Amino acid sequence: MLMRKIIPAILYLLVMPLAFSGETSDLVTGTITVKDSFVDSRIMKFPATVETYDKKQIEESVNAATPAQTLKYLPSIQVRERSIGDRNGIISSRTIGSISSAQSMLYADGVLLSNLLGNSFSYPPRWGMVNPEEIQRISMMYGPFSSLYAGNSMGGVINIETRMPERLEAHAGVQSFIQNFKLYGTDQTKIGNREFFSIGNKVNDFSFWASMNRLENTAQPLDFSVANLSSTAAGGATLVTGAYQDKGISNQDRVIFGATAIDTSIQTNGKFKGQYEFLNGSKLAYTIGLWDLDSRQNVQSYIKDSDGNSIYGGDVNFNNKKYSLARMNPAQAEAFHVMQSIDFKSNDKGFFNWQMTLSDYDYSKDLSNRSNLTGTSNTNPYITKTGQITDLAGTGWTVFDSRITLRPKDHTIDLGYHLDYYQLRQIVNASSDWMGSQKGTFSSLSSGNTKTHAVYVQDKWQITPLWSLTLGARQEHYEAYDGVNQNTHAISPIARYEDRSRNTFSPKASLCFEPIPAWGFRAAFGKAYRFPTVTELFQQLTTSNNIIVTNNPNLKPEEIYSGEITAERRFANGLARASLFREDRYDALISQINVLPAAEDTSKSYVQNVDHVRIYGIELATEWKNAIIPKLDLVANATLTDSEILKNDAAPSYINKKVPRIPRQLYKAVATYRVSEDFTMSLAARYSGRQFIELNNSDINPETYQGASRLLFVDAKANYKFKDRWTASLGVDNIFNDQAYVYHPLYQRTGYAQIKFDY
Repeated sequence: MLMRKIIPAILYLLVMPLAFSGETSDLVTGTITVKDSFVDSRIMKFPATVETYDKKQIEESVNAATPAQTLKYLPSIQVRERSIGDRNGIISSRTIGSISSAQSMLYADGVLLSNLLGNSFSYPPRWGMVNPEEIQRISMMYGPFSSLYAGNSMGGVINIETRMPERLEAHAGVQSFIQNFKLYGTDQTKIGNREFFSIGNKVNDFSFWASMNRLENTAQPLDFSVANLSSTAAGGATLVTGAYQDKGISNQDRVIFGATAIDTSIQTNGKFKGQYEFLNGSKLAYTIGLWDLDSRQNVQSYIKDSDGNSIYGGDVNFNNKKYSLARMNPAQAEAFHVMQSIDFKSNDKGFFNWQMTLSDYDYSKDLSNRSNLTGTSNTNPYITKTGQITDLAGTGWTVFDSRITLRPKDHTIDLGYHLDYYQLRQIVNASSDWMGSQKGTFSSLSSGNTKTHAVYVQDKWQITPLWSLTLGARQEHYEAYDGVNQNTHAISPIARYEDRSRNTFSPKASLCFEPIPAWGFRAAFGKAYRFPTVTELFQQLTTSNNIIVTNNPNLKPEEIYSGEITAERRFANGLARASLFREDRYDALISQINVLPAAEDTSKSYVQNVDHVRIYGIELATEWKNAIIPKLDLVANATLTDSEILKNDAAPSYINKKVPRIPRQLYKAVATYRVSEDFTMSLAARYSGRQFIELNNSDINPETYQGASRLLFVDAKANYKFKDRWTASLGVDNIFNDQAYVYHPLYQRTGYAQIKFDY
């Protein structure tokens, strides 16, 4: 079925641009005449598909209040940023879903920002360490085809290149955004704002960049109090009104009683980068980033009793039926994180170059407080403040990378060493006043460490002007140790886990062929291992939905076999690309509910090794400068994906099901028109097709809360530069107010207004 769509799509993408390319070709002889030179080849430069988006494109076409939003038009990429400033911004790509945080990698200037402590929505990349205005270029390399990166690159590697000044410059601006959100009993206008400032200079051999960014926003509700339609007689339950009825993801009748997780947050980050250039061309750079969070997650009850009092849970009578509601429990969070890095490198493109990077990310303060009221009484969580406090202070990671590059004739050889160290420190205490951060009696503790050593080699051999071969290999030694779980449970109050280690070897290969300047072809293969994270192994927690997420110390690493075949057609003002890809995962790490015996709890989630998962498809991409008419730039891409669970001994009923959170279709297009040097307009569209939330694919009604709906967002932006140094921007995301869900409701129509000063 998928192949019937693939072949016509390839032919259309590669042949259609001839109609307006400004070139003539002889398809019989293979000769080609061009008016201008071709755009640069991406085939010979990289071992796998690479797509980029630069500063100019971002400024002209992207409504961006966060760095995560700048990725929205890259092929196959989606970021699970449900609202502006959402701290659960997980990157998904063509082979990984929207809660798989440890299956892609994000770097900024060589510093790892991916939070590889875990693999879920709780461990997104540390977006707060980058400001949108400092981004010079974003590059995405798809798949685990480079030996320079760990197996977490299975979904791709994103590199954010930030700016360093060549002279004195300063920038300042303010941005506002507004969203009117309507769903169930919520009809509210959400307003946010951002202020940013930066200054930099270069004096002789020393340059620096300092920036400050403050983002304040109130998001739409992300969760709701919901119960399936009851058939139980009301009895003596409290009579309430105001609830809403709709259909759930299995098309079951259900009732919505209130909205939860309404996040109002202030995020402030400060950053300093200093760089010194030596006479021999080497550079020494130091970076420090600070991120501060103050968050309040409120609730909105839709139901009231006969006296008009809001009801937040317990036993209620709605339409003469009894409902035992889970509590609408509010929460809050406070955090202060510190990132530091030192980078020392030479890069004169001579025979010998080297680079060393040391970075550290520290949860200096990280408190998550929430109400945890239970029971049948109708207690107000803002008055009775019983709760719990989760403290992650001391959690973090340290990464060291060193690499030398040799360039003998026709070869570019990289030799490198990698070390990473991750530590989990989690303590949960009961609290009599969760709003006041009052710690009470001890509840639980989770801690542990992982460490990985790796050595790698990669050789790019230019065999002839037409052929190049890249071979690489990565040898890794992984350790997990000092894992402990402790709680107040009478039966099993403490668990200590055996230390474990694993050695793996990952070969890579990429063959490139460019028979004529207009065409390029590449075939790539990569084997990789994605090791279990420290939280998958050792962390236990309870979600806001009262699901126990338990650890699994016996997890095996994911073993990944990935392949890609790419064809690239280049023109004087653009290019078109088609990539066929396939990925086979063995012992895939996927969370499954109640697949292990659970004698005491009926709602437990376990990360398990799923024996074999296959994902394959096609990715099409094209971009054009001055397309069709002068001053019009076009970017478009499409991804068609099919996935299947082929073997799952832990839960055989999931065999032949689709892998959750991977859409079958993903389409994007951006048109940017330069009216003048000072005035640009852009129009963009994003479409995401059918996907599943549940492993058993039982969510047959995805267009609702807790489902994964299709998505069609149309965006627009206009920029006008006035009075030489001032730029005003107006934009709208989701112009037609499409209501979409990825379990949680996504933002509705959102307007942006910004004014910026550049010196």
